[in-house]
Amino acid sequence: MFAMFAVTFNMSAQYHPNAEINTNNIRTHLVGTGTFFDLENRENENFGYIVPASDSTKTIYQHSLWIGGLDEDGSLHLAAFRFGQIGEDYFSGPLRVTDATTDIYGVMDYHHVWKITRTDIENMIANPSGDITEDILTWPAHGNIEDGYAENLAPFVDVDGDGEYNPHNGDYPDIDGDVALFCIFNDSYFSHTETGGMPLGLEVHCMLYGFNSSGDETLNNTLFMRYWIYNRSDYPLHDVYIGYFTDFEIGYGNDDYIGCDVERGYYYGYNGTSMDGDGTSGTFGANPPAQIVAVLGGPNMPADGIDNPKFDFDGNQLCDQSINGTGFGDGIIDNERLGLTGFIPCRNSASPINSDPTTSEEYYLLLKSMWKNGMNMEYGGDGCPGNEGTVGPVCRFAFPHDSDPLNWGTNGIMPNGGYNQNGFYWNAHTDTNVYPEDFRAIGISGPFNFSKDQAHVIDLGFITVWPTWISDTEFDLNELDAPVDYIKNYFNNLDK
Repeated sequence: MFAMFAVTFNMSAQYHPNAEINTNNIRTHLVGTGTFFDLENRENENFGYIVPASDSTKTIYQHSLWIGGLDEDGSLHLAAFRFGQIGEDYFSGPLRVTDATTDIYGVMDYHHVWKITRTDIENMIANPSGDITEDILTWPAHGNIEDGYAENLAPFVDVDGDGEYNPHNGDYPDIDGDVALFCIFNDSYFSHTETGGMPLGLEVHCMLYGFNSSGDETLNNTLFMRYWIYNRSDYPLHDVYIGYFTDFEIGYGNDDYIGCDVERGYYYGYNGTSMDGDGTSGTFGANPPAQIVAVLGGPNMPADGIDNPKFDFDGNQLCDQSINGTGFGDGIIDNERLGLTGFIPCRNSASPINSDPTTSEEYYLLLKSMWKNGMNMEYGGDGCPGNEGTVGPVCRFAFPHDSDPLNWGTNGIMPNGGYNQNGFYWNAHTDTNVYPEDFRAIGISGPFNFSKDQAHVIDLGFITVWPTWISDTEFDLNELDAPVDYIKNYFNNLDK
C-alpha cells in the first residue's frame, strides 16, 4: 500500500542531500534520489563523474534511473529523472507499507546519504566501546513500523543475532567495497513533475561503492552501483522496463560518440577524435578515455522451475536473453536475470523523433527501443526510419559494432545493407551519417513482470578505460572487452 500525499510546498526547497565518494581514481557525488549529480553545484566543476579524481574532468554529466510499466488495466506508470530542470519524479525516503496517521514530514530522517568506510567498520569492531561514526549510528536498518514503513530497510550484519540493529552491541552496516554511499528514495510522495507519469509505487535502495585499488588499474577506475527496487503498490505491473539514462560527457561534451556491446551487456561513450577539446580545464586533450556502463545483473526473469540453458545440445549459444543475462545454465533453478536487452540514443537537439523525451509516453517508447513518434528503431545510420543510411530491419541495439553475431537485436534477421558480415559493422564513428555530438544514452533491461511486494536487484559497473588510439578518429572498440570481462569476473566473485 502506498499513498500520494496532498502536502504541497516549494519543490526547490526539497533539498537533495548528497555525499562524495573518492575511494580510488574516481570522484562523484551520489544524490539522495540515486543520481550522479550534485544539483547544488551544477554551475561549477564539482559535479558529475570525475576521473581522475584529482582533476575536474568528467566522463559522465548525469546518470539516473528510468522505470515504466503497465498495471492490470493497461495504464502506464512511469518515473524518470534527467537533469532536474523541469521537475521531480523521485523523492527521498521509503514508502509506507501499512496505514499510518503520521504526515509526510516523518520521512525527513531519510533526506540523507550515508557514507560508510570499511576502515570505520573495522575500527568499530576492534574497539566497540570507542567512538562510532554518525552514519554507522544512524544507519537506516529499520523503518519505523508505527509510521507505516517496512521493518527492514538497509542491510546490516547482525552480530548478536537478535534481529535488531544496535551498533553498541557490535552490529554494523553490510556494505560492499571499501567505501559505500547509501540512500533510499521513492516515486510516490508527490506528483511526477518531470514526466507527468503516474507513480508506480516503487521504493528504491541504492548503494554506490568502490575499492581502494591503486595497484589494480581496471578496478581503480571502476565504481559499482546496486539498486534494490521494491514494488510497494497494491497491484502487479507487467511489461516493465528499466532504463539506465547516462549523459556521457567525455571532457568536452559536444564531440562524443556512443555504442554498445550486445554479447557482454554494456554500453559506452567515447570521444569522436583522439583530441578532446583543446586540452584546457574540463577537457582531456590527447588520448581521451572511454566510459563504460556494464549491466552486471538485471531484473529477475519469471520463475519457471528450470535452469534455463545458455547453449543448445551442440554447444551453440542460444539466441535469447542468455546472450548477456546471468544465471543461465549454472545448475541453479530460477536465478536467471536479464542483462542489457536494448540500447537507444537521444540527441541534445530539438528533433521531434530522437531528442530527449518530454511525456511519460515518450519515455516509455524509448524504453522499448522506439522513437518518440512511435516508430521502431531500425538498423544503420542514426536508426531513424527514412533517414540516410538507415537500412533496417527493426532493431533493439544501436551501434552494436561486431558484438551481435547471432543478430539477437534484430530477432535473428540479418541486417540489410551488408552489415554484420565481411567485416562491415554498424558503429557511430564509421557511419558517415552520424557525427560526434552531445549524445545521451539509454541502456535498457526488460520487459519483465513486477509483482506486488516483489523486489528486483540491479547491479551496474562504471568502468573508465584509456584505449590506444590507432588514428586521429579511431581506436579498436574491442579493446573495451577485456576490462569488462575482468570487472564481471571480479563482481561475480564478491561475497554479496
